[in-house]
Parts: sequence; C-alpha cells; structure tokens
Amino acid sequence: MNMIKEFNEFLEKECHCSRDNSYLLAVSGGIDSVVMVWLFHRSGIPFSIAHCNFHLRGKESDEDEHFVHELANRLQVELHIKHFKTKEYSKSAGISIQMAARNLRYEWFEEFRKENNISYVAIGHNRDDIVETFLINLSRGTGIKGLTGIKPRQGSVVRPLLFASRKDIEAYAEDQAIHWRDDSSNADTRYYRNKIRHILIPEFEKAFPAFRQNIMTTISHLREIEQLFNLTMQDIRQKVYISLPDKQLIDIEKLLKYPASETILFELLREYGVNQSMTQTLVNSLEGEPGRKIITGTHSVTRDRNFLIVTRNVPSVDREIIVDQDTTAINLPIRMKFSKLTGRNFVIPVDKNIAALDLDLITFPLTVRHWRPGDAFKPLGMRGSKKISDYLIDQKIPLPDKQHIHVIESDGNIIWLISHRIDDRYKITVATKNILLIETGEEYDQ
Repeated sequence: MNMIKEFNEFLEKECHCSRDNSYLLAVSGGIDSVVMVWLFHRSGIPFSIAHCNFHLRGKESDEDEHFVHELANRLQVELHIKHFKTKEYSKSAGISIQMAARNLRYEWFEEFRKENNISYVAIGHNRDDIVETFLINLSRGTGIKGLTGIKPRQGSVVRPLLFASRKDIEAYAEDQAIHWRDDSSNADTRYYRNKIRHILIPEFEKAFPAFRQNIMTTISHLREIEQLFNLTMQDIRQKVYISLPDKQLIDIEKLLKYPASETILFELLREYGVNQSMTQTLVNSLEGEPGRKIITGTHSVTRDRNFLIVTRNVPSVDREIIVDQDTTAINLPIRMKFSKLTGRNFVIPVDKNIAALDLDLITFPLTVRHWRPGDAFKPLGMRGSKKISDYLIDQKIPLPDKQHIHVIESDGNIIWLISHRIDDRYKITVATKNILLIETGEEYDQ
C-alpha cells in the first residue's frame, strides 16, 4: 500500500478537503495520530498540532505531552497544549471519564478552530475504529445513524486515516521508523472499547475470517439505506413536527398514523438526548393519560393532550421581585412596565399581556414571583376563589408552560395571574378613579 498516495486521495475524495485548507491535527502521541502527522508532513500540507493533557495517567500523561512537544519541534510546526481537570469535570457532569475527555477535547478543538480561522480539525481514527464503533452502538441500542459508522467528514472534523487498518498503520510506522507513545490504558479490558477490540473481535475472526470486511460491507449498505431513510424522515417531520421559538411540538395523532412510530419518534428526539429506552417509555404513554415526562441532560419531553412538547431545561429558581409605588419597570423575572392613570374615559384593553386594575384597592409594595402549589385567586368573572393549579388545568395550559407562569401579589393576595387572568376583586368598575396599568413583555431565561 502506498500510504501517502492513498492518504491524499482519501483526503480529497472522501473528506472533500483540499491541500489549500488549513488543518489542526489532534495528536495524542499514539501511533494513529503520529502517523497522521507524518503523512501530512510528507504530503507537504501545512498544519498545526493540538494536544490535550487530561492528567489521567500521572507521569505517563506528562511524558505524552513532552513527546508531542518534541515532535512539533522536530517538524517545526506550531503546537497548542490544553490541560484539563478531567476527573473533576466527569464528577460534576455525572458522566464517565471517557465521555468527559471526549466532550472536553472536542469543545476545545472547535473553540480553537473558530478563534484561529482554521478550516478543519483532523482526528486519527482508522478503519478498525469504524468496526468497533459499529459494535459498540449495536450492543447499546441505536438508530440507523449509529450503525453507519464513523464518517470521513462530519462538519469541521475530518478523519483522513479511515482508509487504513490498524495493521496498515503499524506496518507503515515500522517501515518508516516512526516512533510513537503506547498508551497503557489501551490494553485495559475494563474499558468497553478495549474489550471489543482485544476479546470480542478476535473471537469473531476465528469463526469468520472475513468478519471485519463483512462489517464494512454492511455499513456501506446501511449508509445507502440511511440516505433513503433521511428523505422519508424529512417528509414526516414536516407533517408531525412544529418548531416554535421556545418549544417543539410533535402531533401525537399524526405520528400514530405512521408505521414504526417508535423509530420515527426516536429520530425526531435523538438530538435532544432521548435514547431508545426513553422513546419506548414515551410511545407507551401515547395511549394513556397526559402528564408523562422524561428529562435528559438538556431537555424535557412532556406528554400533553395532543402533543409531545419538547422544552429546554431551565433551573428552577423562584425569584421574588419587590415593586414599590414609584417603580415604572422591571426586567426580572419578566419584563414589566407599570403606569398610573385616571379612570375617566378609560377603555380597558383586550390583551392578555396587559392588566388594568383599580389602583385604590392595591397595597404596595407588590411582589412578582412564580406561582406555587396552593396559590389561589378569584378569576375575573367568577364568584368564588380557585386554585391556580386547577385554573391552569381548566385552561388546558401545557405542562411545560406552567413553569414559566408568574403572579403579582398585593398584601398577600394575587391580583394578576400574569398573561392569563386578573383577580375579580381588583377589576375596574364605574366607581374606579385611579388605574394601575401593567404591561408585560417576553420572559427572560431563568
């Protein structure tokens, strides 16, 4: 195999990159990334190097950094090093060490790439990594996308070594006397990928010598199927999916008309961190009562009456803002403007975001806050009081929207369920002389 020729052809035809692009090479010091450096160098393609020190292997981590530093000096290329407190991040984020390291490095690569106007970040994955990733995703459960393997190019990330197997890379390194660092953790079969690499795949190859090639052929077929699937999903998304500024809606009735509704739902929700198990839970709830809710790291999906409602998670912070009689406006927790008018010839506005109240019945200071369980008021036009929770149910307010609803209190009484209904006791009548006009705008993130 002519590695340099294969490398350049793959970079151009499969990664869709040119020699004129700028590249940041992610280099750990391992054989794959070091061979990638030499292939770029010997191809005459300019690049710089990025190295992450995750401080997970003590002295070994520092020695890896030193090795990469020496390599950059030898080739006279720029080197950029980033140190991470990986264990602390893993613990605070509640994720595995491996996932923490992955998140940290990719976030830094992209940030650095944008700041320095670099075209692509190059990662040293090889062809064997495609097979291993396929098996990992297959065993954990995934959609069709997870079975199509690692792509040569995904956004600004390119993987120009995917044409070569691990054996090809090892042979090239030996032939060219290229030195690299062995990561001792790569042999530790406590890690799932290593268990697949060192135990599972060799056993499959004993029974099926062409196992790796057969997997690659299957992945190629699945990629073609994925293209057809994506076209179908585009059509379905347009019919069942409604995107609003603060939420996304999935029409339950329309969704259930399609066969394989669970697969469709998984594809619609996958970008929000919803996995297969969560999807199954949601599908099982579609024929039941509203209220089922699942929460991912970033979003919540709520089964309402007619829709599945996707909202971004916000911290539950109950801010209380005090409004005195001289206040004209507030910005938190929501934007509000306060005006005092006379009652003569006043026309009550018909707008849910404006409240017109009898100023002489109000006691300052006022309090603006989130509504709470147990809160009650006397809705305009009703004789008796009603719990806000019951009122919101009667008005069929979707569950995710309830966390954004606020009230205004005067002397312990709720005078306005903001943007919904004023309290009947504070309404304007023919006897009203002075008016408090309250206008509200869009809500701030909590």
